Amino acid sequence: MLNPVFVHIALLLQLLLLALLQDGLSWWSSLVLVSILLFKYSSVRAQKTVRMLTINALAVLLCLLLISQLWQQDMQDSMLQLLFFSAALRLFSVTSDLRHAKKLVWVQYFLIATGFMLNQSLLFASALFLLFFCNLYLHYLLFAPVQQRQFQWSEFRLLLWIMPFCIALFVLFPRLPPLWQTDRQHQAQTGLADELSLGGLEKLVQNDSLAFRVEFSGEKPQQQDLYWRAKVFESFTGQDWLPNLLPAPLQPSQLQARYQYQLVVEPHFQRSLFSLGQVSQLQGQIKAVAAGLIESRQQVSRRFSYSLASDGLAVALQNEQEASRNLLLRHSNPQASDLALQLLQQHPTAPAYARALYQYFQDEQFRYSLRPPVLNQKAQIDQFLFEHKVGFCGHYASAAAYLFRAAGFPSRVVGGYQGGSWQAQGDYLQVLQKDAHAWVEYLDQGRWRRFDATAVVAPLRLTQGLSDALSLSERQFLDQFFQQGVFGNWLQQLEWLDYYWSVWVLSFDQTEQLFIWQTLKSLPWQWIGAALIAVFILMLALYLVLQPSAENQNQTLRRLMLKVLQPYGQKADYQTIESYLRQLMLIYPQHAVSLGKLLSAYQRFEFAEQQEQLQQCRRLLRYLSKNKPDSV
Repeated sequence: MLNPVFVHIALLLQLLLLALLQDGLSWWSSLVLVSILLFKYSSVRAQKTVRMLTINALAVLLCLLLISQLWQQDMQDSMLQLLFFSAALRLFSVTSDLRHAKKLVWVQYFLIATGFMLNQSLLFASALFLLFFCNLYLHYLLFAPVQQRQFQWSEFRLLLWIMPFCIALFVLFPRLPPLWQTDRQHQAQTGLADELSLGGLEKLVQNDSLAFRVEFSGEKPQQQDLYWRAKVFESFTGQDWLPNLLPAPLQPSQLQARYQYQLVVEPHFQRSLFSLGQVSQLQGQIKAVAAGLIESRQQVSRRFSYSLASDGLAVALQNEQEASRNLLLRHSNPQASDLALQLLQQHPTAPAYARALYQYFQDEQFRYSLRPPVLNQKAQIDQFLFEHKVGFCGHYASAAAYLFRAAGFPSRVVGGYQGGSWQAQGDYLQVLQKDAHAWVEYLDQGRWRRFDATAVVAPLRLTQGLSDALSLSERQFLDQFFQQGVFGNWLQQLEWLDYYWSVWVLSFDQTEQLFIWQTLKSLPWQWIGAALIAVFILMLALYLVLQPSAENQNQTLRRLMLKVLQPYGQKADYQTIESYLRQLMLIYPQHAVSLGKLLSAYQRFEFAEQQEQLQQCRRLLRYLSKNKPDSV
């Protein structure tokens, strides 16, 4: 008969899973699952059974509904919902049939494992591990004897012995790449968009969520040099900048890499990744694309780790077509074009022209603002440069790129992140969505040099962060989005744990495993083996010396019994301990109960060697010693 606790724990487990896996469930599937679980709970309380014909009809209906929704959602989410429906409906048949209960436990194991496809943070993983142990307890209830439904120390000890074996399997077992992986097309993308408008980054900087984290293995760049390139925009529509990149292979640098760093990127459901300047080495499931950018081979739908090496130089020109594309100006801003020609007459080279633009933005007293005035549809560059003179980084990048092109210097807008905050506990850099930034790259002597007007308009943005570059009113406006609540400080202390969970566990791949195998291969195994054998022999000898055998324990107990019971009567040589105790029970009826318990405990210890029975014998002997016949 199935333990009634089983159904209640299974119901609670599925409700918690339903709350955790919401990202992979549609609204209608969540509503159906809640209804099924509530209906099961009410039937359990009312002690009513539901006919299997009804359950099968509901299962067929849900399958048809899932098939009808396949074109609207990802296959991965559809399979998750099908697995959830199977587990929820299986609850209705576990009461009467133990086989269905066993199948339910295995379905729930798979359901718990799918949670790692949606989220891999430390807190989420901890919750999943807790549910895994709950399901393991359900598994235990199915196979444990009826009289033993509580975990004993022996079971916990077995788990402790298994843990090192599991860790060894994780580290040493071959790490195979995923057999299949699908892009989640219907998942909303986060982070930088695929186009950049003059006011396109204001909303993103109001987002305080994590973008990625970086750990440097050697030299670290200065704060003002932390420009994380993610997207390059080459085509200007008059209002927006769009990518117009052509595929190009990575051009490996001949110089020694200056920066070695590893990045852990949060899921943003894009392929674009982040790098510093010219990349010279790649490691991980990534590839180089045009304009010196890096992207993942698959959509980043879960935490993703990769390693890079950069030489600290500007990105090199790939071909002449790239330079030609970044000279096109199809939309006119006449005042900006006139300004560009005036500056060009006095500053004919690209570096001199860049210095002149810096001076122009500084002399004309431009201001940095999160809430700039709205620009009209036509000649937005002119309106920003000569009327408002107030803008965010997207405004300055768009205007500067236009001015470079109008003067005949190839230029483009780059979107990414600037800066970040160093975490002292973990010694890594944490970059948030609010660190999003846009700047310009112009061509000079075969390399794309960085130009960032924000450096002169709001220099604190580069050295101190976004908040210090804003006015008091705008800082208060921005801070309202970053309220962390009561547990904010506590969660911040746990972020470094989450980071190392990502680096040591989630990012452990074939490359790191190969390094471990190579390290193990180079060790002097003949000496290590000899040392292990010696330690094993020593521990075995200590165990045999310090741990008394079962025979010695029996002899010790017999001697103790004869010594304590001697006042009750002498044992004859022909008598066994059992017959001796039965004789004493007849002679001393007032102690018959205690002597009977002693006899029973002694027999169980003698044949089963249970230590608790040995302790019970000693307690009974102490009682009989205090109540000797001469004192009665």
